[in-house]
Amino acid sequence: MNHFLDKIFSFTDEHLKQFEKEMDEAGGFDLLMLEKEALTDDAGTSTVAMYADKEAYKKKYLIGVYKSLRPDYDTDVPYFFWGKMFEEINKRLLEKES
Repeated sequence: MNHFLDKIFSFTDEHLKQFEKEMDEAGGFDLLMLEKEALTDDAGTSTVAMYADKEAYKKKYLIGVYKSLRPDYDTDVPYFFWGKMFEEINKRLLEKES
């Protein structure tokens, strides 16, 4: 069982603002996931990518503002990690609306 899905992260406002900016620039969450190689595109079908080498993925994509998240990143499915960040953004948006 993957306990990563139950993990709680300490995303900062800086992390979330950067992620929102990247999503806007990419054209949305799924397009950003393609850029971050968390999804692959096989003839128009998106597939969740897996990486056995977690350290290599961290060094490539957990850079800049995200570098502080490296100790928390412990999955071979980067989509789960970025999805947690996306969930936090949506959660905060819903809290603002209510």
